[in-house]
Order: sequence, then C-alpha cells, then structure tokens
Amino acid sequence: MSGPEGAETPGPERAPEAGPDEDLAPAAGPGAAAPAPAGASSRLAVDRRMLEALVCPATQSALDYDREAQELISRQAGLAYPIREGIPILLVGEARRLEG
Repeated sequence: MSGPEGAETPGPERAPEAGPDEDLAPAAGPGAAAPAPAGASSRLAVDRRMLEALVCPATQSALDYDREAQELISRQAGLAYPIREGIPILLVGEARRLEG
C-alpha cells in the first residue's frame, strides 16, 4: 500500500517530530539495501529513532534534523553536524559554524 507522496518541508525539524515512518530507512541485515523513495535523490534516509537518541557532543543538548541540508543542528552550540551516507558525523571538528 502506498499513499501519495507527502510534501517535504525544507529547513530544520525536531528529531522526534521527523516525517512519517514511510520516509525512514528500515533496519536491515548485512548486505540488504533499502529502496529509495520515488523522487528521492541519492541521499539516504536517516532513522528517526536514532536521531532521538543523539545529542550534541559539545553541549549535550537536543539536535534538530535538517533533511534538505542533511545536517543535525545544535542551536545551543551554533554548529551543524553533517550526515554523510546516512551516518551522522558528530565531531566538533567536522561541524559547520552556523551564521548569525
């Protein structure tokens, strides 16, 4: 069963409030690949349950998920941690400083 594609809203969103489960990559065993949603780019989906467990390594504060930029945002630290190939890189040295 597949419903109409939901419109993605650009910009950050709180990890616990990330999109519906259909947008998330399912847990799969070794060698299994999850199919990409129709119209999706080569970016991998990020599991919402994993995002809920992650915190900023610098401040221990909650992170916001920016789906379009593929980053986890720590507003308290003013840092944006990249997500590469579906893997959050939570290293302060790899984070981008937020403007303003």
